[in-house]
Amino acid sequence: MTRLSDTRERILEKATELLTQRGFNGFSYRDISSQLGVRNAAIHYHFASKKDLALALVEEFHRTLRDQTSEFMAYGGRALPQLEGLFVFTERQFCEGLCICPFGAFSVDYDELPEPVRQATDRFMDDSLKWLTRVLETGREQGEFHFQGDAGQRAMGIFATLQGARQMARIHGPAVLGGIIAQIRTDLGLVD
Repeated sequence: MTRLSDTRERILEKATELLTQRGFNGFSYRDISSQLGVRNAAIHYHFASKKDLALALVEEFHRTLRDQTSEFMAYGGRALPQLEGLFVFTERQFCEGLCICPFGAFSVDYDELPEPVRQATDRFMDDSLKWLTRVLETGREQGEFHFQGDAGQRAMGIFATLQGARQMARIHGPAVLGGIIAQIRTDLGLVD
């Protein structure tokens, strides 16, 4: 017998998969229930509305970011492992079939998102940008990275580049994503 928490986690995993393949408006509870072999009522039990499901997804993405970056944000340390962690995470998600990053998945339908989901997405994006900006600033101060210009703009550029690279790699293969990540390393002065 499947525990309720297991069902909830399975729903979140399938919703993440569908979201990052199709965008927020590209799937329904029926898509989730048919692929998981559960009734729509099981999904509604855990998430009364699609808005509730979307909020849970954003919170899960946000929790993952906080868990993986909290020590660095609190105490600093080397920046390069933080950046490399982003690259590994991005490549792993792509290899798992999650071709659109969470930013991209929610931005596809951003204007149509319920206001609470839009606000949660904004907070997630803002926190992600703050984290990467701090990583870049710290890395430059410590001599790990060598680049000109504003670290915040560079962080936004890296996220935008990775988002686009994932979509291009969906069409042209995973080597595209690897090549783009290699170019970001080069642009930051991380030459092998």
